[in-house]
Amino acid sequence: MRQLEGEAQQAPQAATDAEAPWTPVATVEPKTQSPPAAPERGLSVRELLGRPQMWGFVATTACVEFCRGALFLSLLPAYLTQGLSVSVAGLGLVISAQYLSDTAFKIPTGWLVDRFGPWRVLLPFLSLAALAVYLMPHTHTILPLVLLAVLFGFGTSANWPAVLAGSVHLGGMRSRASATSITFLAWLAGGGIGLVAINFLVGRGFGLAFTLLAIVITGAPLAAALGLSGVLDRPLDPPWNPQVTTESGETLGALLSNLRQAAWLLPGMFVQMLALGIVLPVMVPFARGHLHLTQPEYGLLLLAGGAVTVLCLLPLGRVVDRWGSKAFLVVGFALAGIAVALLGLGNGEGDLLWRVSLLGGSYALILPAWNGLTVGKIDAGRRGLLLGVFMAIEGLGAAVGPVVGGALYMSDFRLPFLVTAAILVVIALFYLVMPGRRFHAGTGGRT
Repeated sequence: MRQLEGEAQQAPQAATDAEAPWTPVATVEPKTQSPPAAPERGLSVRELLGRPQMWGFVATTACVEFCRGALFLSLLPAYLTQGLSVSVAGLGLVISAQYLSDTAFKIPTGWLVDRFGPWRVLLPFLSLAALAVYLMPHTHTILPLVLLAVLFGFGTSANWPAVLAGSVHLGGMRSRASATSITFLAWLAGGGIGLVAINFLVGRGFGLAFTLLAIVITGAPLAAALGLSGVLDRPLDPPWNPQVTTESGETLGALLSNLRQAAWLLPGMFVQMLALGIVLPVMVPFARGHLHLTQPEYGLLLLAGGAVTVLCLLPLGRVVDRWGSKAFLVVGFALAGIAVALLGLGNGEGDLLWRVSLLGGSYALILPAWNGLTVGKIDAGRRGLLLGVFMAIEGLGAAVGPVVGGALYMSDFRLPFLVTAAILVVIALFYLVMPGRRFHAGTGGRT
């Protein structure tokens, strides 16, 4: 990504640490007065959490991930196989349909975010996701369930491009790691609470579980409606001046140029999610069949790892904003590789607790550093679109990983962990040898 050049020649408005609010490109005239600038030091986590719009992004993410995890990892597997007597193959089709739909539509929804802003995109798309949840308990055959899973994925595909682009716009490029850490914390909290709550309710009846999800998912379009209405706006929120480009060829050329400058990140996006996809599907059979852990013991391990990530995520996001991404990526991926290898070689709960905690800590290092790096390589006017491209590539890696992990597990139950560990260590070495200038923010808006 090229560095900012010719800053002295830019207009004072462009040099400010602020961006203007999203409005339709075709109807907005350039402002004649400079917008209020965000602080040069960047916003702290406390200051970011003092912005109501940030809480709107937190709400949409938490509600979506609460329902996604609860629905596709717990409720639907039980509802389809026990309640409707659907085969495991049919269940896999429903789950895959949702993830493929979510991945496929991230690019077009990212483009819509750039053109219309996060709230205008989130409201209709999240309303469709809510509609899918409302209809699922009234559907009793496989084909309509697959279509509803596609609808849910289509609706939720807008959330991450909109939320990441919107939160970085709100906090500024100097606070991008902190802003993205807040949204990922909402993801972890929402997904984790959803799984715990739904497992408790499934035993009491599918109807009660679906009712809870219907209530929670309603919060996502409701938060988007509040954002669109302006209720969440505050005078200190940075305004947005749309970057109007009249020539489509110029727009495409700028997009391709931005992609070329970030091309060195693309293989890492795929490989990182591939490694995660390899090991995640085999965790449960490995824990039960070879470590002989009970369900409560396995849950305790997951809770320990998640707790470490949650506790470290926001402080580390702030540190990444100050010191940069490279060192945290190198150390994070190296520790993750060591932790995964040790997990594969583990032999009991007490022996595993500190290893899972190490993995959670490494993930807390990786998340803010990686998101701060990728967002820093994206031009502000194409932030939603390029985030959609990046997430689609990550989604492909996540889709391929389970196939590879299953095949490796059938050969040797420790092999998925060792292969994943090797991939993570290679990634750490790759980032170690990359020049430091590669990790600096490019022309993606405020720096």
